[in-house]
Amino acid sequence: MPEKGAQEKTEKPTSRRKSKARKEGRVAKSQELGSVAVLTAGLSSLWLFGGFFYDRITGLMSHIMSTAGQSALGVGDLHGLASSVLHYYLVLVMPVMGAVVVAAVLVNLAQVGFLWAPKRMKPDLSKINPLEGFKKFVSLRILVDLFKNLGKLVVVGTVGYYTIVDEWDTLPLLVDMDLATALKTIITICLKIFLRCLVAMVVLAILDWAYQKYDFEKNLKMTKQEVKDEFKQSEGDPKVKSRIRSLQYEQARKRMMASVPEADVVITNPTHLAVALKYEVGVMEAPEVLAKGAGKLAERIKDLARQNNVPIVEDKPLAQALYKSVEVGGSIPYELYEAIATILAHVYRQSNRHRQFLAGQGAGA
Repeated sequence: MPEKGAQEKTEKPTSRRKSKARKEGRVAKSQELGSVAVLTAGLSSLWLFGGFFYDRITGLMSHIMSTAGQSALGVGDLHGLASSVLHYYLVLVMPVMGAVVVAAVLVNLAQVGFLWAPKRMKPDLSKINPLEGFKKFVSLRILVDLFKNLGKLVVVGTVGYYTIVDEWDTLPLLVDMDLATALKTIITICLKIFLRCLVAMVVLAILDWAYQKYDFEKNLKMTKQEVKDEFKQSEGDPKVKSRIRSLQYEQARKRMMASVPEADVVITNPTHLAVALKYEVGVMEAPEVLAKGAGKLAERIKDLARQNNVPIVEDKPLAQALYKSVEVGGSIPYELYEAIATILAHVYRQSNRHRQFLAGQGAGA
């Protein structure tokens, strides 16, 4: 049971998983919103440009009827007539098509933004696999879509039915109306049906969009192990990072120990700590710490100092102060100048650098 529970997808999808899904073209998108937007744009353009369409169509019909019997139609005349009709057709269709295209683009941009997913266009043989197709046919998503479409049909049909019932007394009067008045009445009734059905479809589209978002997030959920694996891929395996840090520390320590032979003095406390110092007159503003260590590392520093004839001076308070306050490669603080100067003067007195050190001290003063 614990193993099964551990594999349940209970974790929210990470941004990395969402980004990967987006690159593959898998996004939360409602087809219903697109359908409503296209339908609204198309019918709205028909409503707005209705007078223009009526004038163009009546003009074309009048022109054809008035010239129908005036001359025989040859090949050239048929070509001219076809060109004229095509021109009229394009003029009528372009506003509607333009509105539909703009609405489709805008509603998709509003849902998913600009998305370029070439992987989505690659052929996938699994999509034509009959077995996989049958699995999809009996999936929960198909059932949800079925009930959703049935619900849409019932809601829209009910709204349309009750709209017609409201206008039922008006329909018999159409036979007594002239053609223009009858057409206007029919268009008004159709417009009422359209508007009421459109409101119902908008509500259904919003509900569908909310469901698509929920279903998309649910399908992207991850197991705890997947979250851990993804963290390792993005941030690096903690064991590997620890190993890298260990190697880096080892390399830094080797470089530090390699600089011990260059030190002028090693100060100890006397057994637990060791700090190697170097001072170059005219080059360094103050003595610098080349190496420091505690325990076994301190013993190693002292061994290297003995092997390379580097003086070792025991001074417990100074060794502790240097070890705590100065990092490797750093200069000693001002408050330790006097103590270090005394030790270096003593060390240099034992070598031919005594006069050079005193000259440097005088220049510094």
